[in-house]
Amino acid sequence: MGAADARPDVVDRDELRSARAAGSLDRRLERLPDSHPASPRYCADGNGAQDAGEWRDAGDADERVRPLTDAEHAEHVAEVRVRLEAARAAGLSTEQQHTIDAKHKIWSDERQALHDEVIDDLYAKASAVPCEQKAVIAGGLPGSGKTTVLAEHAGFDPSRFMTINPDLIKEEMARRGLIPHIGGLSPMEASDLVHEESSLLAKRLAHRAQAEGRNVIWDVTMSDERSTTLRIQSLRDAGYTHVTGIFIDIPLEVSVRRADARYREGNEEYRNGEGLGGRYVPPEVIRRQTDSNWPSQNRHTFEQVKTAFDVWWRYDNSKDGRRPTVAATGSVDREREEVDR
Repeated sequence: MGAADARPDVVDRDELRSARAAGSLDRRLERLPDSHPASPRYCADGNGAQDAGEWRDAGDADERVRPLTDAEHAEHVAEVRVRLEAARAAGLSTEQQHTIDAKHKIWSDERQALHDEVIDDLYAKASAVPCEQKAVIAGGLPGSGKTTVLAEHAGFDPSRFMTINPDLIKEEMARRGLIPHIGGLSPMEASDLVHEESSLLAKRLAHRAQAEGRNVIWDVTMSDERSTTLRIQSLRDAGYTHVTGIFIDIPLEVSVRRADARYREGNEEYRNGEGLGGRYVPPEVIRRQTDSNWPSQNRHTFEQVKTAFDVWWRYDNSKDGRRPTVAATGSVDREREEVDR
């Protein structure tokens, strides 16, 4: 037993600092008007999201809330971090709240029923996607622009593929009110609390699609070589005859900046009664992907697994305002030709 356990009157300094910050935030929230989405008195619809038209005419510039200054944004980010840390410490992540075993792997019957509903609805939306056993695994750091590159530059028609992305599942969970409500945070700001659950649902959705050979796009970061290799192998085991790899390369600091800009944009929309808010990605999470030999660990993973694809492309999308460019490409046949020479 540690000293803090033996003396319940001793308060950890970090906890005290967090408590003070949270208390300061509570006082600020109480001063917000009732119509503000972050107000404790704000009344949203049954799914935890509001109709912007019922709150204000978001298209009228005179009615819009002014954007946060850089200093105010930084202060809000600090408060978000405090509240998320406190929520996790309080056991509010959904794998803590809605599982019934000590290892937090077995979900309650009620939560499993909700999982089934989410999977069924998402799968029904992709009912027109052909079952041609084609797959794309797209990797890259946050803010790399995978969706744009796939649709506008790599030539993949989104209507012919089911996109599997845990972040999109987080958005679906937010629309259904399945993300824990944390005072002062938008639904997507609190979405880290469903990280494990959304990953599980993404795997279930992929398993169902692969069982029928439906065309899929896995939108991931490729941060881990083992999980990327297993993902390719699962597609091969399911009979997929054409697996394409695409990696969109950007520097770590560009990713940090773009992730914050995207989060800030979503946050401003939410403050004006639109959307579900922005998803906060801590800069240290991105910078943790540093690699001694490559621009990022993600790029390292791609270089290690690219020969497992039938064809692959690497795009450079590091320059703002400039079209992504193909930096390298290869195919199974080309690799074999080089070995035979």
